[in-house]
Parts: sequence; C-alpha cells; structure tokens
Amino acid sequence: MAEEKTKPMIKEVASLPVLEFSFIISVISLILSFIAGIIWFIVGYSTIYQISTFIISLNNETAAVVNSVAGSITAMGALYLIIVWPIMAFIFTFIGAAIVALLYNVLAPRIGGIKLKLE
Repeated sequence: MAEEKTKPMIKEVASLPVLEFSFIISVISLILSFIAGIIWFIVGYSTIYQISTFIISLNNETAAVVNSVAGSITAMGALYLIIVWPIMAFIFTFIGAAIVALLYNVLAPRIGGIKLKLE
C-alpha cells in the first residue's frame, strides 16, 4: 500500500504566551552568554598574562605589583564574565522578550501573525 501524503496545514500564530516565551528566550541567552563569557575570559586571561610578562621584562622590580594587579583583574574578569554577564543577559533578555511578545499579541490580530506550515 502506498504511503499516503498528508497535505501540510498552514496555521497562524494568534498570540504568544508572554512568560513562557520570555523565559525560554532568556534561558537560551543565559547559556550563550555563559559560553561567550568563558571564551572571553580565556582570551582576556592570555592577553593579561602577555602584557604582565612584558611589563615585568622591562623592570623586574615591578613583578610583585604587576602580578598582584593582573591576578585581581583576572579574578574580577572571571566573576563578571562567567557569573554577572549571563545573569544580566537573562534579566534584560527576559524584559525585552516580554515586550516583544506583548507587542506581537497586540499587533498580530490587526496586521496578521506569523504563518507556520505544519506537516
């Protein structure tokens, strides 16, 4: 028996659930920000290490101060890039996505919503 093909249906998204939409977009933003933060931390750490090594090579007496400052900058950078940045990305993305969902819910009935082809 031949496989029967079903005709794809085209449905229009009438509205978006604001909280669910905002939450899932925000979680995706948090994950991407965390990964980007790790990458930026690695790049920044290697740059700071190279700069501090260069400064120490110019004057050996500055080694303790340079290493202390470089260590502080590295610790604060890790804290910011791996913890603070993803949390802030989550919060601001949640707010932005909620505004987008609310605007979509207001405008979709007036100008038409997104049409999805479902099989």
